[in-house]
Amino acid sequence: MTEYSTERPSIYWVKSEGDPNQHATMDIPPSRGGPVEPLGRHASVDAPPAVDPRQYQMAHNRPFCEECFTAYLKLPTARPTWKH
Repeated sequence: MTEYSTERPSIYWVKSEGDPNQHATMDIPPSRGGPVEPLGRHASVDAPPAVDPRQYQMAHNRPFCEECFTAYLKLPTARPTWKH
């Protein structure tokens, strides 16, 4: 993926039981739950079992893991053509 890649990365936000923060990952969380590698490059986090696919969307009213959120903001994204 280049700095201005046309690919849009898929990001999943997981909240482990007992952890107040949500963590970002590019791994598809296992449907039965289990460890995923976070974007923040810290220890793996346990994704809960999938009940609803929307549970892995960013929750703006929940605290973020600082390392994961910073890594998320640094992901390359496609530039709109009108900005070239």
